[in-house]
Amino acid sequence: MLRNDKEDVRVGLLGFGIVGQGLVQGINLQINNICRRLGAPLKIQRALVQDPKKKRVVGLPEFTTNARDILEDPEIDIVVEVMGGEQPAYAYIKQALEQRKQVVTANKLLLALHGPELKALARRNGTGLLYEGSVLGGIPILRTIQRGLCGDRVEEVQGIFNGTTNFILTRMHDLGEDYSTALRLAQKAGYAEADPSMDVSGLDAACKLVILCRECFDLDIQLKDVTMAGIEQLDKVQIALEKGQGRIPKLIARAKPQKQEIRVGVEWLPDTDLLSRVSGVQNALSLRTLLAGELFWSGPGAGGLATGGAVLADIMEAAERVLVERDKGFLQAGR
Repeated sequence: MLRNDKEDVRVGLLGFGIVGQGLVQGINLQINNICRRLGAPLKIQRALVQDPKKKRVVGLPEFTTNARDILEDPEIDIVVEVMGGEQPAYAYIKQALEQRKQVVTANKLLLALHGPELKALARRNGTGLLYEGSVLGGIPILRTIQRGLCGDRVEEVQGIFNGTTNFILTRMHDLGEDYSTALRLAQKAGYAEADPSMDVSGLDAACKLVILCRECFDLDIQLKDVTMAGIEQLDKVQIALEKGQGRIPKLIARAKPQKQEIRVGVEWLPDTDLLSRVSGVQNALSLRTLLAGELFWSGPGAGGLATGGAVLADIMEAAERVLVERDKGFLQAGR
């Protein structure tokens, strides 16, 4: 039965970790604005978790340990994947798209590995796949590239794409801490996972670079095309020596397709470089375009609220699509 166009738009969460809880916090803070902008209430129906009894910063009325309760529920309009990893997220997103649900994800590894395939599946099924939160946390860069720069041509991409490694490198450079101490503090602050390997190896930044390259250059860039190195081998003695020469370590992602250069690695920047001044968990992106020239953005790149805000922006767009389709359904039913 068709739901009234003023009824709520219902969301199912796949995962309820740092980003999922940050998303719900953002919705709670913005609920009145959200409802006013949509013209309909937005409701988190339930979330998929491993342990429903686990203590969390924020709660929900309903948790489930069975993904089918979300993927096969006809009342859920939008599926939001914030669990991370390749599997089972890949299978879940495919099923949601095949069910013609709107899908939002912040999963950069999944998109780097399967993005083109999933986008094609969404197009075939006449639904949406949105992923603003997968790239630079709180910086709304994908919409800027897709819409604001659609009349320009991006020629070069560079930036700091991982807040965890930037936090670690900032503490090592500014405070003289060793790698293990800075990493432990990042984990305690919630910026790094218990297993930080995806961040510190450079893989997280490489996944984001792949996604950005596809958006900026319209090229079929694969993860294997990225030359990648992380920060695990840096020590405070090396950093102190470079600091004495006025150089600052940053994990830089860089792409110059015309020179066949797509890489992630530590670079020693002079303090006159804008990227050298990006500290803590901040991310930054510099684009060189044909018409506008040099463009620069910076903002929070780690933490639940920052990424949750980007996911919420995608949910808002997906909800608007749901309401448009619902209106079409009522018009057709009324003929």
